[in-house]
Amino acid sequence: MCGLLASFRAAAAVVSQCECPEGIVADGSGQVLGWDALHGGTPLIPAVTNSAAWVLPVLEEGGVSFNVASNPASPLAFVSNAVATVFLVVHPDLSPTNFAALLEVPGASVTAVPRVVQPSYDPEDAAGLSVRVNGEPSLALPAAPHIVEVDFPQPVSGGELCVGGESACAAWRQQWRGNVAGVIAFDTPPDEAVRRVVRSYLARRHGIAGDFSPPGGGAVLKTMEQGVDLHGLFSTRLFLK
Repeated sequence: MCGLLASFRAAAAVVSQCECPEGIVADGSGQVLGWDALHGGTPLIPAVTNSAAWVLPVLEEGGVSFNVASNPASPLAFVSNAVATVFLVVHPDLSPTNFAALLEVPGASVTAVPRVVQPSYDPEDAAGLSVRVNGEPSLALPAAPHIVEVDFPQPVSGGELCVGGESACAAWRQQWRGNVAGVIAFDTPPDEAVRRVVRSYLARRHGIAGDFSPPGGGAVLKTMEQGVDLHGLFSTRLFLK
């Protein structure tokens, strides 16, 4: 019985699944006031709203953009719930002179370093985090829309996890340069089969090139049971095997 309970507790579940442009709450000028998750999951809201030094991110055709021309745009944070693994669909638009922070947690961040010839994530800033790009344990930054997958050493509070930039100091202007088109967060790290299904789903939905075939019908069903809405992108024949 103890073993069964341990297995049950270890099962991953989706905390939040945000898909652009679905769920975006914006004002008349396109500034993003919030990003509602599917099926009542945890939404994303601007992390900084009480300071004149910050503005809101904006909705563009390719997703939520934090690279605004005026004051730095506030990153988005989860309203609640702990997050252990997060998948992000991003389309970088890197600056030749500035850093670009995609994700921030206390003590570490996933930061793009565009100053090098081959843009990459800064491994020092990402210390303690496991970062995969398009399913590979790599810090290389492809010059195309891609999937960034981050695992935290310990689950972090949703309010401490910021997507789209650094929240500590507006003067740093390290907001993500480019768009974020999708976010899927888990409370417990999913197994590799579920990860493959999530990557395949995000690649199909957002037009990301590469070999992202799912591992089979059983994994597809398991992923759906853990709360990922796959929007019917996989053949029903997979479900009948």
